[in-house]
Amino acid sequence: MSRGEPAIPTDFQRTGLLIRRDGQPVQMPFISRALEPAALPAVQGIHREALRRLSEPGLVRADSEAFFADHFTDEGRTLGVFAEDRLIAYAILGLPAGPGYRYDRFAEDLGLPAGDWSRIAQLIGVAVLPAWRGNRLHRRLCEWRLQLASMMDRWHIAAVSAPGNAYSWRNLLAVGLRIKGIKLLGGEHLRYLFYADLRGSSALDSATAVTVEVVAIAEQRNLLAQGYWGYAAVMDRGVLKIRYARPALP
Repeated sequence: MSRGEPAIPTDFQRTGLLIRRDGQPVQMPFISRALEPAALPAVQGIHREALRRLSEPGLVRADSEAFFADHFTDEGRTLGVFAEDRLIAYAILGLPAGPGYRYDRFAEDLGLPAGDWSRIAQLIGVAVLPAWRGNRLHRRLCEWRLQLASMMDRWHIAAVSAPGNAYSWRNLLAVGLRIKGIKLLGGEHLRYLFYADLRGSSALDSATAVTVEVVAIAEQRNLLAQGYWGYAAVMDRGVLKIRYARPALP
């Protein structure tokens, strides 16, 4: 951590009430907080369960034990959600310190200045145990990681999500991130590349808005090359689409 950079908070907590368990109504308190390294096995267990239940291979990457362990250090912070003293969800905020960061580096993809490494945060992993889905924990964990990044003056926010993982990318759009590119992660996994500037982003010109089917990757690449940003999910006659627009002129 560079001198003068805000410390990574260790006392970050959020509380609330879970309203569904196994699809049934409940009233269950939860607490979300930063995890210690001792939580590594439980985090990996939730990750493996998420991988096991994927509708198709490759929607979520299988991450290594080293990846999880490194994001309990100054290279990241892992948030966990607890109910009945059991970990039921986690989310990782990557905090790359520079080009030596060993995992996904989106600064180059987004054209961010080389001197801005200490201002970048990445939403790079989240999973919820199946019994507790339906409580909007995925979106809440996106929101909380943005709050945590802001507390550390990390205002460049990046994330990726597979086009086939609509639940994930719809939540990223909902918390204010925008699709700025499409890339192959690890050379083989197609991903939307998301970005937000927590200091404020350009407004979009609604007059330029176009709607494209999620499966139309070539058309979306063409729009992105013309300076369009993806900003909203649209369901049109049962077909999931994404709305794109150009930033408004100053």
